[in-house]
Amino acid sequence: MNWKDSVNQVSSFVPVANVNAYVRVRAADGQAAIDRYYESTRDILTKVDPDFFTSNPPQVTSLLYIGLISATENYFRDVLGFILSVCPIAKIRAAEKKIQLGSFLWGGADLHSRTAFDFIAFSSAKNISDTFNDFVGHSVKPTGVWKKALDEYDKLCEMRHGIVHSGMVLSGKNALKLGLPYTNDVMLIEPSYATLQEAGGVCTTMVQSANNELFEALVRRWAVDWRKLPSWEKSCARKRLRAIRNGFYSGEDSKRGAIGNQVAFDTLLKRIEREFNL
Repeated sequence: MNWKDSVNQVSSFVPVANVNAYVRVRAADGQAAIDRYYESTRDILTKVDPDFFTSNPPQVTSLLYIGLISATENYFRDVLGFILSVCPIAKIRAAEKKIQLGSFLWGGADLHSRTAFDFIAFSSAKNISDTFNDFVGHSVKPTGVWKKALDEYDKLCEMRHGIVHSGMVLSGKNALKLGLPYTNDVMLIEPSYATLQEAGGVCTTMVQSANNELFEALVRRWAVDWRKLPSWEKSCARKRLRAIRNGFYSGEDSKRGAIGNQVAFDTLLKRIEREFNL
């Protein structure tokens, strides 16, 4: 027997036989970014109960936490891609930014704007704020709900880092940023049913407030800034406003009667025209 094989079982080489078996193609459907987020997180937050957490090990239950953060990151990629597709101001801002060639080569014409953000991680408040400022020219309102939610989201991302990269062990840097008490022992991240629901509330509040703030910003640009550009065509004003509304409008919230001030498009148009004296 070779002494080199005396510390663990040695297995034969196992290849990934067919990467196609790991993936599924979903047809593009033009769904608003916020509704894609709702769809992605619905099962994570509603299809498990407290018993699931007591009957499964943390290695399994923590995957729900990762899925929640991943869906939140995906919202920002989707909404940034949408904004770049409709906003000439954002296109001007993004024109000089570098992207990875692989993102361009992979994405179809309708996906190019979204795939431009493949290389950016939206797993920190700073990355999110910086990306919207750099690519869109939008600064998160310092006293708005989105900013407050970003600060809470940062805490979730510190714990996500330990689950993804450290086998659920919270590293010293992450623990310090979270303000946790020092220990000589190993600190493990083990989400419970209650903390998963709380994290879901943080992420959903952030997505909803971001969606609302960005809608307001794009409408203001439509009413003021876009009209100063050589590319502006008054005959397309109505069409372009409708595109903005459709990109941010939640059909899910509408069905649940959760939109506080739901109005028909024509009413929305009139109110905006009145406010901006158009």
